[in-house]
This record gives sequence, structure tokens and C-alpha cells, in this order.
Amino acid sequence: MKEVFCERAAALARLAATIRSRLEQAEATIPAINDQLSQSAMLGIISHQVEGPSIYARPAGLPNDNSDEVCVFQAVLLMPGGIGAAAWNAEEYNEHLLCAFGEQTDPRGRFLPYGKLLPAVRAMLVKHVDHMVGRLLRDVRLIDS
Repeated sequence: MKEVFCERAAALARLAATIRSRLEQAEATIPAINDQLSQSAMLGIISHQVEGPSIYARPAGLPNDNSDEVCVFQAVLLMPGGIGAAAWNAEEYNEHLLCAFGEQTDPRGRFLPYGKLLPAVRAMLVKHVDHMVGRLLRDVRLIDS
């Protein structure tokens, strides 16, 4: 029994270390990127969205709620809005994923900006920032005559 508790304690320590490490990376990069995205939005780069993968899931509601509902957080870059996450009910998220290509669901009503996210969600965003910003840069082109 003691061995099981030690294993659980070690697993929790690894989880906390992963979150802390990624959160440090996120805090060192995402606010500065969001500042640049905000300035770009003020210059007219608007009405763009780049969706990333689901990055965090947790039970919806209170722990003693006995509900099977799950809240899923999806990495999202919105213009305006910056890097943040869309909060979905797991069933709605699955329906969203099954939408036909080009038939996007607007995540704006579900969007939570970076600063309002739980630390664990902010930490999980960092792995997807490069892809989302790169996609925005590919989608926005200045055409010089």
C-alpha cells in the first residue's frame, strides 16, 4: 500500500513539474506575442481565427456533482483577441470536430483570453503558439503592386 502512495506522489510531482515548466515558458512568451497581435488587430488584421488542438480537459461542475460532463479547452488564436482557449462541453467539441471542412464554428462566444485561463491551461498553450502564429502569418498577406 505504501508503495502505491509513493508512486502516486511521484506521478503528482512529475505532473506539477511539467505544468510549472511549461507555464514559465508560456509566461515568458505569450503575453508579448499577444501584445503584438493586439497591435496588429488595431492596424486592421481582424476576422481571423486559427484553431489548435484540445489542450486540457476536466470534469465540468463541482467534484461531488456526480456528472459525467467534461469541459474541454481548445487552443485558439483570434483576431482580435490573441492567444487563448475556447471552452467546450465535450459533446459539443466532438460535434465541432465532425463539422464538414470549411464549416467552422465560431469559437468567439467560448473564447477565454490568456490572462483569464487557469495556469494549467496557459501552460498547455505554449506548445501550439508557433503553429498558430505561423498559420496566421501564412493567411495574412500584404500585396504590393
